[in-house]
Amino acid sequence: MNTSVIKSTEYIAALRTELIGAGPAKRAVALLNQRTLFPHRGKATLTSGQLELAGWDDRGAIAISPTSVRRVTRQFDSHYGAFVGGASAKWGAPIIIELKDGTALYVLFDHRAFLEKTDNPAWEDALLGWLS
Repeated sequence: MNTSVIKSTEYIAALRTELIGAGPAKRAVALLNQRTLFPHRGKATLTSGQLELAGWDDRGAIAISPTSVRRVTRQFDSHYGAFVGGASAKWGAPIIIELKDGTALYVLFDHRAFLEKTDNPAWEDALLGWLS
C-alpha cells in the first residue's frame, strides 16, 4: 500500500454530538474564540490509505479509511454556523466528514484564529480526490 503523504497540517475538530452538547456559556465564549468548541487537536496526515488525526484524545490518534466515509462537505450548518465561524464560507466553513456509521466530524485544518481563516478549501479538494 502506498503511504506517501498527500497533505499534512495542524487541525482542530469536534464531533457533531459535541457541538450539539455545547451549552450557552460555551457558545458565548466561542464568539470570541471558536477553538473552545473544538476539543480535539493535533496533526492531520492524509495518505492514500487513511486520514490520521493524531492527538485526537488521551488514547492518541484516530484513523479514518476512505471506505468508512459516506461524504465530505465544506459548509456551515445548524450545529456550527457562520456567525461563530467568522462569516466566511470560503475560508471559515468547516469540513464535515460524515462516516457510514453516522458519526460526523467537523474539522478546521490550519485554523488561524486572528484571521478566522483555514486551509479547508484545499483540504476539501484533497479529501474529495482521496475518496474518488
